[in-house]
Amino acid sequence: MDDASGHGRTHGTAGAPLGLRARLRWTADDGAIHDGPRRYLLMRPDVLMGMLRRLPAEVRTAAQGALAAAVRDHARDSVAAYGREVGDDPSALLEATARAAADLGWGCWRFRAGPGRLVLEVAHSPFADGHGPADAPVCGPIVGLLGAVAEVAVGADADVRELGCAACGAGCCTFEALWVAC
Repeated sequence: MDDASGHGRTHGTAGAPLGLRARLRWTADDGAIHDGPRRYLLMRPDVLMGMLRRLPAEVRTAAQGALAAAVRDHARDSVAAYGREVGDDPSALLEATARAAADLGWGCWRFRAGPGRLVLEVAHSPFADGHGPADAPVCGPIVGLLGAVAEVAVGADADVRELGCAACGAGCCTFEALWVAC
């Protein structure tokens, strides 16, 4: 059965939410991949990160920041959709986001929440893997997505940074979101 957008079911048996991978619909008529009204793109991470590697260092830094900001802006809609699927439980939202990240090939995510702080560890970041060895963290898209998650989960803006990156030799990529005081 299709949802109201015509792009596929959003719930399985007994109303249980489906994972993102189960909701994605590949449509030959328009050559697109959709989750409801949201369109997705499959792309090799070495292609995206290879483009960034070719930029001069100062431009690369600006491009990473712009990519993180664009992901943050546009991911709010996706994260809000995950939130509607699981209800008002922030822990369930984090679990749904971690599953969606894996469904999209964004690595294995593990969140740890604390007062005013959210830590994310990502094993097998496609951005670090696609970039290869680096002198500075390269996982800007995850920085952006974590910012969107933090905003939707708490309803307040958060400062997000990458604390450690596998491309720089860390065992996994580690991120921190700190909520901005009101």
